[in-house]
Amino acid sequence: MLSWNFKATMGQQMKLIIRIIRLSGFSVILLMLFFLTYTLHADTRGVDIKVRTKTGKLIPLYSDYYALIVGAGDYQKGWPKLPNPANDARDVANALKAIGFKLEKIKLLSDPTSEQLKQAFDNLVEIGKDKDKAILFYFAGHGYTLKQADDKPLGYIVPVDTPDPESDESGFRKKAISMRQIEEYNQLIKSKHVLMVFDSCFSGSLFNLVREKPTPYIEEKISYPVRQFITAGTENEKVPDRSVFKEVFVKALKNGFGDLNKDGYVTGEELGYYLQENVVNYSNKRQHPQFGKINNPKLDMGDFVFQVAGGSVIIDTDEEGKEQEGSGTLLSLTLN
Repeated sequence: MLSWNFKATMGQQMKLIIRIIRLSGFSVILLMLFFLTYTLHADTRGVDIKVRTKTGKLIPLYSDYYALIVGAGDYQKGWPKLPNPANDARDVANALKAIGFKLEKIKLLSDPTSEQLKQAFDNLVEIGKDKDKAILFYFAGHGYTLKQADDKPLGYIVPVDTPDPESDESGFRKKAISMRQIEEYNQLIKSKHVLMVFDSCFSGSLFNLVREKPTPYIEEKISYPVRQFITAGTENEKVPDRSVFKEVFVKALKNGFGDLNKDGYVTGEELGYYLQENVVNYSNKRQHPQFGKINNPKLDMGDFVFQVAGGSVIIDTDEEGKEQEGSGTLLSLTLN
């Protein structure tokens, strides 16, 4: 222990000062090492987000969110150019950031070719190896529907280098990405919850439409796997370049209007129902969004969940597993 002796000589006092500086410097180094170790540990352990059911039970939800947002407008081979999808994609990304998606976990892809979009889907499969992730895909651009041999319709999303099927159907099939291919990507992704939103109009025949109102509260079934789809309209409708669908989508999440039961969450079902009801009204019945789940009994039980700004969230950050509850948006969390 060091003590200051006011009767000590000047030389003794100087030696004492040097010892204090040396010891203080060592303490600072120890303190810095402590905080560095703690920070690295905190970064690797992540944050466990949970939701509370009506019965008060806590259900582990996600370790992370990831979003791929695509805006396709600069079409090159016969399709009309669309000036707004790139802006719409940025608006959607900003809405996700507002409710807590981390910037580095939002991938914006503008005017992709067929090969680039397929590579992005392959990347989603890689990212989706984590079963506790929630993955969102949003596409703004042209959609199209072709009849198959059995006359059943098959929907496609259209990258910017895709030929017009009216003049080159074979080339169209090679470049466009069908809902059947998208279904295959969904099967390869291992993450628990995947929601795919299409600001395009085409046939959604590969998923089961949902027509009833969403469940009035969060249920334990949300923990089951799910693949959900929302389209901006039916196959015979046209989506305007200035998207009503995007505007309603942003309001549903950023402003919390999609939280129909006011429990602090917007589920995939709530979002689909809110879009369906409001886009029909705002478009004067020219657009009828469709939403549903994949036609697979092992992937249709759960429900995608967004945290609403200002809602409560359950966080488990304690090393001993103690639960902490707070309020605010997911911006207050650290998601790895």
